[in-house]
Amino acid sequence: MESKNLEIISPLMENAFTEPVLHKVVLSKIDFELPDEIWDAINDGFAYYWDFEVGFGNYADFEDTCRSINKHLESANIIYPYDKLEFIVNTIYDFVEQIPGAFLDESATVIPVK
Repeated sequence: MESKNLEIISPLMENAFTEPVLHKVVLSKIDFELPDEIWDAINDGFAYYWDFEVGFGNYADFEDTCRSINKHLESANIIYPYDKLEFIVNTIYDFVEQIPGAFLDESATVIPVK
């Protein structure tokens, strides 16, 4: 019997909210092919959404995230099944929600930076 070398991926680990970690998390949860070039485009779209559309002090929205990433894919001439994209985004958010400080507490006061 062959044993697998399983890597434990924890949201509490250092650098948990990075592309290589999120990629490993996604690959560990999906049961379909995800070529590297598709992952790179999805990751680029997610990073753009997170950094520029959500930004500091705003709240991420699942449907907005999916639409934004899909728009990014289309602009790169990539057609990808929307249901698979939703599964990937859901997997990312399930992990990111467990990372301390990744999401603002809804009761927290946010002071915009000018």
